[in-house]
Amino acid sequence: MKKLLLVAFAASIFAVGGCASSGSSSMSDDAWNKQVAAAEAGMKDLKKREALWRDTGKYLEEAQKAYKEGDKATADKLMKKVEYQIKAAGMQADSQAGAKPHY
Repeated sequence: MKKLLLVAFAASIFAVGGCASSGSSSMSDDAWNKQVAAAEAGMKDLKKREALWRDTGKYLEEAQKAYKEGDKATADKLMKKVEYQIKAAGMQADSQAGAKPHY
């Protein structure tokens, strides 16, 4: 079930990210808010699974700050890092879920 939720979440990130990054660099506030909400939901899931990477939250905060300051190109670049880290951390957590010590 967790894998299904992670796959659905990753698909939603790419769908929202694709909508936000297609066309010109001007991103609507609605699309940005959807990206932030999706990232926060993914981070919450990873934190619950104890799989959240250290810098993901930092990149999200920097992206939000850049967006508020009007630097949408930097905000988009940082949001792509956040999306990548969420996806990669989920894949890492899934692959290491059944890890056991080898004697």
